[in-house]
Amino acid sequence: MNRLSLLTAVALLLALPGCKFVETAELAARAEASAKPAAGSDVAGRWDAEIVPYIVEKAKPLAEIRAALGGGLDATGKTFGYREVPEGAPWNFPVAITGTIVEANTKSRAATADVDTDGDGKADVTLQLGPVIKGTSIRDVLPFVSFTSYSNQIEYADVAKAFNTQAFERVLKDLPRDALIGSRVEATGVFTLRTAADKVLVTPVLVKLGAGA
Repeated sequence: MNRLSLLTAVALLLALPGCKFVETAELAARAEASAKPAAGSDVAGRWDAEIVPYIVEKAKPLAEIRAALGGGLDATGKTFGYREVPEGAPWNFPVAITGTIVEANTKSRAATADVDTDGDGKADVTLQLGPVIKGTSIRDVLPFVSFTSYSNQIEYADVAKAFNTQAFERVLKDLPRDALIGSRVEATGVFTLRTAADKVLVTPVLVKLGAGA
């Protein structure tokens, strides 16, 4: 091909819609990104062996955590909870609850069940039932799941979604939603507090239902 023909070919390529030259470094970065496992793809394999055992081991009764909150949220968090950022971030608490379901909202995709844990007939904690599960409590309670292990905020968010998906698929999906009210429930999970007065919204990792009292 002579010089004129080569220049003509290059001009034609540049004229094509969307056609552009890509630097070698950019191509390498794209190849590395496509070969890297998706963020959160390992969660299913870690769920039973690592995630649930850790939360179960660390979980404390809700009444114990609530009693400690009288001494301040930060003091309670340092004793019973975890947060990756030392200052300013909310505290995440592994918790064990036992009580009676007194109300259930199962029509919403962000379904919930309200539980009376102290026997006064009034709800004092809410369990998330999904399939839409709010928040990032499971991810954020785990000291071995760090933001610094991921490339960006999007990947970190994907990991939280993967944890919530596992909670629904393994724990919540098959609960008998038409027979929740009045049932006794034992659950282990996680909740997040920004202030001591926040509503306790638990994302369960284990749930056991029994007959009502």
